[in-house]
Amino acid sequence: MDKQKRRYLTIKLATEKYKLNPEFLSSIQKATIEQEVDKLYKLQTGILASDKAQSVTVSNAHLMDAYFSCVQQFETEEQFYRSLKHQGITVEGLKFALKDELHCDMVLDLVASEIPQLDIEQAKAYYNKNRLEFSRARTWKMSQILITKNNEFVENTPDNAFARVTKISEEANVKNFADLAMRHSECPSALESGLLGWCEEGKLYPEITSALLSLPQGRVSKPIETELGFHLVLCHDEKPAYVATFEEVWPFLQEKHASRAKTYLQREWLERLVR
Repeated sequence: MDKQKRRYLTIKLATEKYKLNPEFLSSIQKATIEQEVDKLYKLQTGILASDKAQSVTVSNAHLMDAYFSCVQQFETEEQFYRSLKHQGITVEGLKFALKDELHCDMVLDLVASEIPQLDIEQAKAYYNKNRLEFSRARTWKMSQILITKNNEFVENTPDNAFARVTKISEEANVKNFADLAMRHSECPSALESGLLGWCEEGKLYPEITSALLSLPQGRVSKPIETELGFHLVLCHDEKPAYVATFEEVWPFLQEKHASRAKTYLQREWLERLVR
């Protein structure tokens, strides 16, 4: 079964790393995968031989859930079996490899089961020092019509581009903006009737931000010139800048702490295991 397990690991790593079945790998890719398979095989062998591995077992129900999860990746069972045969893996070989993989995962979960609680005072200190991490800039839900500037095209020279956008501006309103955007805008958002979605202050051209600060919702702006061209913008909605409270952030900090602590405990245990 060891050959079957190595074959399974080869397929798993090849598809994860290169999105390819092993037979389509280049010689360099194959050499890389072979090295990684050897490393992972030895690591799994070490985990399964550890004292902690004797404390957990893989139930048949757990194994069959993993097996049927593999089957469900195919449209039919026939396609699944055909793929196994093509890859040189038997049903028994797949189950053997899956069981070892699940067993290793259970051992690593056991290793990280005693994560220390996050100290709330330390969490508050981190929050106070990194408030920007938990803030949201002022944002606008907006649409735009863009006429670009480009001296290589007569219709897009600065003067002609301005004349075009001015003409559009004279007839634009909240009701016909989407139609005008689809017909005239040179922005990819024209495919979405000009809708840009939620746009954050600091990620917009400063000229557009300046216009939005005084533009009422449901009104079309005057032409706004940027280095890209001339814009007409329509503001649909607005969200003010916001900083989340510590109470809102606390669950996130606990989850982040647990994830980091789990990774640390597992890495430390594995390093001791392979010494």
